[in-house]
Amino acid sequence: MASGSAKTRATKSILKPSITLKGHGNFIHSMSYFPDGQRMFSGSSDKTARQWDLRMGKEIEEARGVCEESVWAVAVSRNGRWVATGGERGELQTCEVETGIVKTFKGHSQMIICVDISADNTLLASGSTDKTTRIWNLDTGKLVGPFKSEDRVGAVRFSPDSRKLASGMSNHRNWMSRSGKLELE
Repeated sequence: MASGSAKTRATKSILKPSITLKGHGNFIHSMSYFPDGQRMFSGSSDKTARQWDLRMGKEIEEARGVCEESVWAVAVSRNGRWVATGGERGELQTCEVETGIVKTFKGHSQMIICVDISADNTLLASGSTDKTTRIWNLDTGKLVGPFKSEDRVGAVRFSPDSRKLASGMSNHRNWMSRSGKLELE
């Protein structure tokens, strides 16, 4: 059992922001690091997906994606080849980072809340308020599997070996902070 002083120390924050990135004009719903740890990707209600240079402490503006609606989910593949975004009206896209080629994946009928890219960089999973989880082949763009849920899908995550997908459901709405900045620890 922990002593009283150990409990006190455990509740005090030891994290301090090392950099603040400013640019988003509304809620930031999701973010993901690139594998090099020097860049980050974020999605916001301001209808943008932004890439950040963490060494310089600023946005890589030429890499900004402008969307029709809020960006609720973002993911970067573990090899840094792909970035994925999920949006307000079921929009799901990937962009191949080196070429800038954008692929659109159609199938969700409502907001996409979460996305993940498999560890082997071949599959994209998405979860939506339409009560489905979908898995896509990143190279071909083809749907590998849709799965119905009892409620909206709030989280998806591939296993480290890319052979399993966990999917979490929620029957209530989570509210975000109304900040347009990222503070990195």
